[in-house]
Amino acid sequence: MKAMSSETVTLPNGRRWELHSGGAGPQLLWLHGLRGVDPADPVLTALQARYRVTAPVAPGFNDLDELSQIDNIHELALDYDDLIDVLGLDGFVMVGHSFGAMIAAEIAAHFPRRAERLALLAPFGLWNDAYPVSDIFAVPYTQIDDSLWHDPATRERFARKVATGADVKDVAAQTVKLAQGLTAVTKFVWPIPDRGLRRRLPRIACPTLVLLGAEDRVISPRYADDFKSGLRHGQTAVVAGSGHMLPYEQPEEVMLLLERFLQAPKIT
Repeated sequence: MKAMSSETVTLPNGRRWELHSGGAGPQLLWLHGLRGVDPADPVLTALQARYRVTAPVAPGFNDLDELSQIDNIHELALDYDDLIDVLGLDGFVMVGHSFGAMIAAEIAAHFPRRAERLALLAPFGLWNDAYPVSDIFAVPYTQIDDSLWHDPATRERFARKVATGADVKDVAAQTVKLAQGLTAVTKFVWPIPDRGLRRRLPRIACPTLVLLGAEDRVISPRYADDFKSGLRHGQTAVVAGSGHMLPYEQPEEVMLLLERFLQAPKIT
C-alpha cells in the first residue's frame, strides 16, 4: 500500500490544517482519537483498501495556540465544516474514534446533510451518572495506557513503554505529543464530556453505527443504549475482548462490522 501523503491546507479564516490522505474509492473522513494521526496506523491502512481516506489533525494536537481561536464545541464543528468545504467533500463517510467520534457526531448534528454515513468508535460526548465516563485526564501520562487498553499483547505492539538507552528520546517525544493531545482534548471533554450532544443526537440524519468495547474502562459499553435512544437511524454493537482502543484490539471484528454497515443499502 502506498504511503499516505501529507499536506497543509489553509482555510479562508486563516486556520491551517495538517492533513494525511491515501487510498482510492469513496471518500472517507477519519477523525482521530487521543493519540493523533499516525500515517502508518493499521486502521487507516485497512480503510485505504476500499476508500479514499482523509485524516486531518485536530486543532491543538500540533500547536496548542490553535485553540485560542476556538472557544467551544460549536466553533470546533464550524471549523471542521469549513475544512470539509475547502476539501470539496460531498456524500462522504465519516468515521471517528474516541474524541474524534465525539467531533464526528457533533459535525453530523450541526450539519445533517454533510455525511452519508457515520460510524462512532468508542465515542466520548455523553454522560450518565449511573456509569460516568472515567477521568483519564487525572492519570499521569505515563500510565494512561493502563486505562485505554484491555489486551496487554496488543498494547505492547501499539503503545510504547517507558524505556532506557537509545529509546529514551523517542519515548520522551511520544510522551510530550500525547500530553499535548490530551491537553487539547480537555478543552472539550473535561471535567465531563457532556456539552449538549444528547440533545443534538436527533438532528443526525444519516445512518449511524456506534461501536463500544465490552471491556472499555473509559467509556462504559452501557452508553450503547444512550446513543441508540437518541439517534434517528442508529445501530449499536459491543465488541468483545476490547477496551477503549477497540479498532486496534479487535481490528477484524471492527472492520467487519464497519464494512457491513457502510455497504448496507441506503435508507429511502
